[in-house]
Amino acid sequence: MRPILFAIVLASLGLTSACGQPAATPDAKAAADTLTGVAEGTSPQCKLFSPTEVAAYIGEPVNVGQDAAGGCQWTAKDGSGDVIVAVVPAANHEPPKSAEGYRPLTAPGQGGFVAPYLGGWLAGAIVGERAVRVSVDGQTASADQAETLLSEAANRLGG
Repeated sequence: MRPILFAIVLASLGLTSACGQPAATPDAKAAADTLTGVAEGTSPQCKLFSPTEVAAYIGEPVNVGQDAAGGCQWTAKDGSGDVIVAVVPAANHEPPKSAEGYRPLTAPGQGGFVAPYLGGWLAGAIVGERAVRVSVDGQTASADQAETLLSEAANRLGG
């Protein structure tokens, strides 16, 4: 239902501008960005995934992504979990090899891993000249979900 309403709002804004009326105000643009899950001024990682896509990794609705931890964080609407996608220089990649439950990954990239982390899961790998790190914590968060998110984030980043 929301996408249809959003399309109608965007179409009416376009018609208003086309009819010689003033263009959409900055407040209207901010509202539209919030509805789509893309807020202006956010990190590039916030633009990689929509809130709906992110919610699938933890099994619950999330808020619009916000800059955090060298990337983007989407918090669960009920405050019970979150998803983080971060990109840092490859030199900062440090797999938590001593963590109980640590598992090396062969893809994507080099030095990949998945491990339990603060009640959720952390996954990371060196992809090109950068390290991609993701974490998932929520109702259905799992090592497999963290690994899948890592692969998809690396793919969308062009790695």
